[in-house]
Amino acid sequence: MLEKELREQYTWTAYYSDGTTLEQYGSNKTSNYDDIDRKNLAAFGILKGNELIYRVFVEPNQNLIYRRRPQGNFFTGEVAGELILVGTKQKVNGVDVQNIAYIDVTTGLIQVAGKWVGGEPTLRSDENGQ
Repeated sequence: MLEKELREQYTWTAYYSDGTTLEQYGSNKTSNYDDIDRKNLAAFGILKGNELIYRVFVEPNQNLIYRRRPQGNFFTGEVAGELILVGTKQKVNGVDVQNIAYIDVTTGLIQVAGKWVGGEPTLRSDENGQ
């Protein structure tokens, strides 16, 4: 089972165009994802402890994507891991274009994919040498 302490090691920080930041767990308060000022957002970072492990820069025409998804056994309800999804989405010629990083909180592995596919990205047979 995924321990609460492991999940809580991973936090976010919003970086604004004026040089200020909003931390999920600031010095005297907890901020919610909805507290982020999207109009002035320049970047969004994921930290493990105090170490910045991933940052995505957000352009004015892009929207931030951030989700936490438990991974586990659907039938038993046991949670064995968690994915943090962070990236951007924008319209290009009327089509949504995404760029998403999958951060596995159990292993620390970071993978980048073009869109959310319902779980961790997987290699196609033509990509893994088979």
